[in-house]
Amino acid sequence: EMENGFNIWSFNGKLLYRILKDHFFQFSWRPRPPSLLSPETEEEIAKNLKKYSKKYEAEDRDVSMLLSEQDREKRRLLKEEWESWVNKWKKYHEEEKLEREKLRDGEVSDEEEE
Repeated sequence: EMENGFNIWSFNGKLLYRILKDHFFQFSWRPRPPSLLSPETEEEIAKNLKKYSKKYEAEDRDVSMLLSEQDREKRRLLKEEWESWVNKWKKYHEEEKLEREKLRDGEVSDEEEE
């Protein structure tokens, strides 16, 4: 029986094609395009890869720190907004409490008796 060939499957695992070919050894599904760089340029990049890596890692670190600073500032503003909202409602509640006390001739209505 011939063993050379290929299968094509769907995304959910269903066999779509089973092609058997004699003298079939390699199938380039998505062959890589030829490099746009000259061999000398590729060699120079490979030699200086550590230098380039350090440079870009430092840039990545700077961007990451900037984003984390922005996140911290955003959280701080949200917290201030929340605290302002809570204080506004506490003040409103206190004003209502005093108004209720006044309407009940000094009796506190917020505290329940057991």
